[in-house]
Amino acid sequence: MQYNFDCIIDRTQIDSVKWTAYPKDVLPLWVADSDFQSPEPVVAAVQKIVDTKVFGYPNGHSGVLERAAVSWCQRKYNFTFSESEIHYCPSMSFGLAIAIRAFTQPGGKVLMQTPIYPPFTELTKANGRVCSMNPLKFVNGRYEVDFEDFERRAADPDCSLFLLCSPHNPTGRVFSADELNRFVEICAAHDVVILSDEVHSGFVFKGEHAFLPGLSETAARISVWGSSPSKTFNTAGLRAASLGSKNPELNAKLKAELTASQPDRSIFSQTAFAAAWTECDDYGEQVAAYVKKNLEFAVEFFRTRIPSIKTYLPDATYLMWLDCSALGFKTQTELSEFFVKEAKVALNPGESFGPGGEQHMRLNTACPRSTLETALQRIEAAAARRCALLG
Repeated sequence: MQYNFDCIIDRTQIDSVKWTAYPKDVLPLWVADSDFQSPEPVVAAVQKIVDTKVFGYPNGHSGVLERAAVSWCQRKYNFTFSESEIHYCPSMSFGLAIAIRAFTQPGGKVLMQTPIYPPFTELTKANGRVCSMNPLKFVNGRYEVDFEDFERRAADPDCSLFLLCSPHNPTGRVFSADELNRFVEICAAHDVVILSDEVHSGFVFKGEHAFLPGLSETAARISVWGSSPSKTFNTAGLRAASLGSKNPELNAKLKAELTASQPDRSIFSQTAFAAAWTECDDYGEQVAAYVKKNLEFAVEFFRTRIPSIKTYLPDATYLMWLDCSALGFKTQTELSEFFVKEAKVALNPGESFGPGGEQHMRLNTACPRSTLETALQRIEAAAARRCALLG
């Protein structure tokens, strides 16, 4: 069926963190969920349960989620997991915490590439581990990997886990197969497990997303894949994600931590997950095409009408990474308050993404074009006033 992503949906009347965290006159283009209706098969699956008016325990041993993940990987990546190699978790953030506890020791180091999605650092620290940060370098309008620094960090005997964000959030970087193979080669040489968070892989516009476990036998042996329908199909509030590995030893460690954490499924979570990953490919194609046009529109808007804020067209994700240094604010707090109080637009503060996030903001374009255009016009007016003030 054909979906209408221009439709405006009032989310202020429900418990939406995106739409209730700021005053009503502030447009929220921050947290990474979309303002698009979920696909009809997902809605129908949830509605079927609602119609019973009974919300008892689901059958967590039915295999419905596991079969859907197996099907997804086979169709999308020509890669075969068995159902026993797939593990449910409520979210990819939960999966990150599970991997940190499963593959590192207290006080151990976890390798990651900054700037990075905040739970990578937050969960590492909360679990008593140390962040080993490999900064991405911005070179000629593109973020590049410093492999010399990466290998030095991977070779540290205290480092046993690399949290890979692929595609990368917030920079929108798609790592090439060659780059991913080099990660694998380095990590294999130093006995470092890779957790590949591929939750944004439904939005790839430049290059091709390389499914990490499918790159080689070595990649499959040392890695855990993690993903969810949450970004592509807007199901984050239904709380379902999956982890998978071909390595029995890694699977055993994952299972032990998951058993100790007991992440119960809801009656909605696995049903919606299965519908999204088995019945909604048409929606995925349409929403990606719509977001691509939103991104192109926004990049051109910044280039021609808000030159004081620098950005670029990301390889992937529906997120834009904005360099706001020319606005002249001394602190992140001042910059964030400028967007909320002056522009009346809520974005994610760059410093929350760690080193490399200073003087930056992250903008979410997964909304109707009219919402995005209104937000950009507000930013344009506020930036013009700020630049006039600076002289």
